[in-house]
Amino acid sequence: MAQRNTQRREYWVDDFRVEQADLDHLYNMLLEQETPLSVDEMALILVRNRVEHDSQRPSKAAHTPENQYNPTREYQVGDEVAFPSMNFSVGKVMKTRAGKNPDYGTYTVLEVQFDKGKVLEFASGIAPDMLGQEEVVEEETGVEFPELSPEEIFIEWGGAVSDALQAKLDENEDLVRLAGRWFPKSLLANVNSGHLNLAEAVLDMNGGGPMATAEIIEQAGMLQNVPERLAQFSLNYGLQRDDRFDEVGPAGQVLWYLSRLEPAEVQTPPSRLHYLPISSDESLLTTELKELERQIGDELSNLPIPRVVQPPQSVTVTLIYPHQRSGTLPLLPQLQQMFPTALQSPRIRFTLIDHDTGSEYPAWVVRPGGYVYGLADYFIQHEIPVGSNLTIRRTKNPSRVEISAGLHKPRKEWVRTASVQNSRLRFESAQRGVATEFDDLMIIEVIDPDAIDNVAQRVADRNIPVEDLMEDIMRDLAALNPQGTVHAKTLYSAVNLIRRSPPGPIFARLVALPEFESVGGPYWRLKEVQAQS
Repeated sequence: MAQRNTQRREYWVDDFRVEQADLDHLYNMLLEQETPLSVDEMALILVRNRVEHDSQRPSKAAHTPENQYNPTREYQVGDEVAFPSMNFSVGKVMKTRAGKNPDYGTYTVLEVQFDKGKVLEFASGIAPDMLGQEEVVEEETGVEFPELSPEEIFIEWGGAVSDALQAKLDENEDLVRLAGRWFPKSLLANVNSGHLNLAEAVLDMNGGGPMATAEIIEQAGMLQNVPERLAQFSLNYGLQRDDRFDEVGPAGQVLWYLSRLEPAEVQTPPSRLHYLPISSDESLLTTELKELERQIGDELSNLPIPRVVQPPQSVTVTLIYPHQRSGTLPLLPQLQQMFPTALQSPRIRFTLIDHDTGSEYPAWVVRPGGYVYGLADYFIQHEIPVGSNLTIRRTKNPSRVEISAGLHKPRKEWVRTASVQNSRLRFESAQRGVATEFDDLMIIEVIDPDAIDNVAQRVADRNIPVEDLMEDIMRDLAALNPQGTVHAKTLYSAVNLIRRSPPGPIFARLVALPEFESVGGPYWRLKEVQAQS
């Protein structure tokens, strides 16, 4: 028995196209089931439908010895021929002409047309004694092919079908996609202003959220006569189009929150995270400085986003002052991959769990601002200094994430301290008890955060060039080192006390400006300090 088209890889992967008949069938299924479907669910329905139609359709030609291609036979225009070497694809002989290869004697060339207009040429009427033994086509009369079910076909080749279907669905203006599911817009349940007002009242009574759509429907007592999944889909569509509501669910969960009850820092980035772009020629960076910037992992750095097969289990970041002061973490690309969201919302509400104490903190991913908000209490409780290494880990529950600062009994460490004297930022070295794991090159204890912030405000108001800040800061930091040198990483951490900047512009100025001199590796010094010594 010949293998049907729908049983072949080529049909689903190489030649597959979504036809209008497929879309019509899927549309009817959505109507009949009254249930939004995912692209994979629809792709499987499409495969089942194609396989069913293919099994009911008679073959273009029965694959018997009489119509299987054999180069020793004669064929006429109009004959339909099955080719075993092409998975028994059937073609129609459109033209014939005399062959010109004297090695095969007198023979005929067939011009054969297949589906979708493909035309190939084959030899026929060759004397058997002119062919080598390996060239003789055997007559296959009883070839059996295993029959794959639609589900097995989908497991094998369904990815290509889903991809092609996704592209077609995206072009259809009447289909709405929410949380990975599709449904005709014109057939959604009626969600009016009254329903939305009820949803607002329910969320208000629950502290603004987060709440699942099913909970809102149940507490509001609405859409009771609509199929459950369609009711949720329809309400999601209505809520998404209303600025009063924010979808904040992580990893496939649809959760709603009232925008007006979200923390102000979630709606507007904290002032200390504001970055006034600094022009620089980062092509000046050496390979070593580029690697240093990659290690730091500042969210403002223009670094390539790593491609991953699956989200990382943990991510470690080193805390800089703007984030410590704002109670935030940088939303690095690796960290962002840990927080997929159902509707690709700009904000995600989740729970942060203290690994050492089990304490829980409500927290937010703010994608537009590039930060995670909600860590102020955690930083204060454990006295987390600038330069601490913080590890964020996934849990089995996508709405709960664990954080660890490697807490231990405080140990006396020599660390840099930052204070304000005569309205200027000054650094000293002192022994302090530190209870976290930290980066020795970036750790700084801030004596008076309010005073530091006042200096930062003056820097912003006067738009003091970053190179002037670097020179002043470097002079103080160099005095803490007998060699009078400063590590580029340390300078980056210190500059960010009073002006937000990624490493690139700072490092580029170290290379470009004559007042800074490299002493080998990532260490730099001021030339005037060298002259004075």
